[in-house]
Amino acid sequence: MDWTLLLVAAGVGAGISWVLARLFSEKVVPVAAPPARPQPPVVSDPPELAWIARANGALGVWLRRSERGGIVEVADPTLSEAVKRAIENRLSGLATPSGRTDVERIEEGTIVYIAGDDLQLAILLPSKQPFAQAQRDLEGFLGALRTREMLEVAWQKPTSGGETVHSIAVRLAFEIEKMLDAEVAVAIRRPRGAQVVATSVRADPHLARLVAVPGSAVELAVSGEVTQMVMAYDPMGVLPPDRRLRERRAFVLPILSASGPLGALVVWPPSGIEPTGPNRAGLEGALRRAGPRFEDAMQRLELAEQAVRDPLTGLRNRRGMTESMSIVDIDRGTLVCFDLDRFKSLNDTLGHPAGDAALQTIAGILEDLVRENDTAARVGGEEFAVWLPKTTLEEGLAVAERIRSRIENAGWSWQGRAWPLAASFGVAAWPETTRSRDNLLAQADAALYQAKANGRNRVEKAGRDPA
Repeated sequence: MDWTLLLVAAGVGAGISWVLARLFSEKVVPVAAPPARPQPPVVSDPPELAWIARANGALGVWLRRSERGGIVEVADPTLSEAVKRAIENRLSGLATPSGRTDVERIEEGTIVYIAGDDLQLAILLPSKQPFAQAQRDLEGFLGALRTREMLEVAWQKPTSGGETVHSIAVRLAFEIEKMLDAEVAVAIRRPRGAQVVATSVRADPHLARLVAVPGSAVELAVSGEVTQMVMAYDPMGVLPPDRRLRERRAFVLPILSASGPLGALVVWPPSGIEPTGPNRAGLEGALRRAGPRFEDAMQRLELAEQAVRDPLTGLRNRRGMTESMSIVDIDRGTLVCFDLDRFKSLNDTLGHPAGDAALQTIAGILEDLVRENDTAARVGGEEFAVWLPKTTLEEGLAVAERIRSRIENAGWSWQGRAWPLAASFGVAAWPETTRSRDNLLAQADAALYQAKANGRNRVEKAGRDPA
C-alpha cells in the first residue's frame, strides 16, 4: 500500500467535511436567481463550480490556479465582458497566503473573493443578497479542492514494482471513506465473479473476498449491465430476504476503463442519502482516476497468472501449487490430493463438455471451502490438490471429509440427466507423516490410490515415513 496517500488524505481530509454539512443540513435552501436572468451552465470543470452557482443563485463563479494558469468560470451569459475581466484581474492579484477573504460591492451585485496559496475563488451574487453562506461554500470548496489535488499527486506517484489490484482498491476505498464519511467496499471482476478485494476501515471486514451473487447490483455493475449509480439494500445479494429491508441503503457505481467494466464501488453513506453535488462529482472523479490503474494492474495480474492458473477451472495448476508449497516461513502443513471417481465413464457417456462442467463444479466447491491462505489446484485431468499451510493432519483429514461430502451431495446433472459425483482422497501431513515437505505429494498420492483400492469415495491418510 502507498502510505503517502494515507498520510496526505488524513492530514487534509477535514477540508472536505463542508460537503456533508452543506448538502444534508436542513438549513440549506438554494436561492433562486432573478427570473429575468438565465441560470449559469450546469457543466464545468470542476463541476462543483456550477453547483455552488446554482445553490447560491449566483451570477457567476470563478476559479484561478496560479501554477496552472488560466481561469475557469461559470457565469451568466448576460454578464458583461467588462465585469468578467475586472473580476479576473482582481483574482490574479489575490495570490497571497491562505485565509484571505474580501467582499466588494459593485453595480451588478456583491463579489466575494477568497485566496488559498495557489488557488483563488470568486462568486458574484445579486445585489442585497446575503453572502455568508456563499463565503462558507467557497471556503469549504477551496479545502476540498486542495485535498483532491494532493490526492491526485499521490495517485500519480509511481510505486516500486507496480501497483497491485489490491493496493489500488485499498487506496480507492480509503479515499471515498474520507470524502463521504462512508463505509466502502471495492469489488473487481475475478474468475469466480465479482469479488470484494478491499474494504474501508469502517466497513464490515466479513465482506473481504465475498463473491457477489448473480443478479445482485454489484454483479450487474461488474458485468456491464448497470452503467450508472444504483441503490440497493443488499448490493452483494447475500442477505436473507427477511433482513434486506432492515439493512441500510447502499449505492453501487461501476468502475470503468477504456476496455469496459472492471469492477464496482459500494458506498454506505451514514445518512443513507444518495451522494449529490460536490460529493457526486468527487466520487465520479475518483472512479475515473482509478479505472485506468485497475486496468493496468489487472492486465499484469492476468499475465502473471497465465503461467500458474488452470484455464478451465481458474484454480492453480501444478506449477502454481508447487510455488505455494515452497513458502519457507511455516513449520508444518497438510496436503490433500483427490481424484474424481469413474470420470472416464462420465466423459464417455455424457461427452467432454459435460466432463469440463463437472470439473468446474469441483473447482467451485473448493473455492467455497478453502481458507484465504490455502491453495486449491487442478494438478491433472481429473486430479486436484489442496495445500493447507500451518495445518495438522487431523485438521487436514476434516477438510478432506468436508470436500468429499460436498462433492457426493452436489446433486450434479448435465442437460437434465443426473450424474452422481464422487472422489477418493489421500492426505499427508508434515511433520506428522513425513519429515520432509518434499515427500508430501508422493505420500498423498499413495494414500489416494489406497482409497481407490478400498472402494472409492473415501478419505485415507498416509502412513508415516520409516524412522
